[in-house]
Amino acid sequence: MLGLMSFSSAEREKLAALLLELGPAAPTLCGGWDTREMAAHLWLREHHPRAAAGIVFPFLSKVTEDVMREVAERDYAAVVSAWAAGPKKFHPLRFFDSVANFAEHFVHHEDVRRANGMVKPREFSTVVNDKMYKTLTVLAPRMLTKSTKPVALFAPGYPRLLAANSRGVTSQGSAVVTVMGAVPELLLWVFGRDEAEVVIKGDDTAIVRSSL
Repeated sequence: MLGLMSFSSAEREKLAALLLELGPAAPTLCGGWDTREMAAHLWLREHHPRAAAGIVFPFLSKVTEDVMREVAERDYAAVVSAWAAGPKKFHPLRFFDSVANFAEHFVHHEDVRRANGMVKPREFSTVVNDKMYKTLTVLAPRMLTKSTKPVALFAPGYPRLLAANSRGVTSQGSAVVTVMGAVPELLLWVFGRDEAEVVIKGDDTAIVRSSL
């Protein structure tokens, strides 16, 4: 089992190895990207700050698209290896990798795994699951806020999370849509991955999962 301090870097190493093993034309679960485009995205986040900003700010999205297209045309193995080496010496992500890349590396690793037949959920240590749950408490309310009904997340052994609760209902209310699963699966689901092993009860058409 992996501890918290090594999780992001371990996921980086495993994802890089898988990207190289599968080659540049394998599918992923992320927005129709293949592994070449995934590698370009990962490299861009840590090596081109202005283009990376376009992931968050729509007015820079054209810059992001142009840079990503250019990076995707480079030697695939070189791009993966450059990303695997981590951010440059003074890049902020180099100092905050365990926080900033905790969910990013996990989700994208699963994007590649599950799109290529490796569908069995992995098991993680209590430390990592706890961190994933804390990540859910921050991200779920933001990413589910546009849902038209409250959404309750249930993970065995953890308190219930309630998002999009503008009506002030309880997590057991009849108007609530419930989503049940292990913490890693809920995290994947919140990030928009329908391949996550979760059970949804209630009006799933009321759920809107937004990106950050």
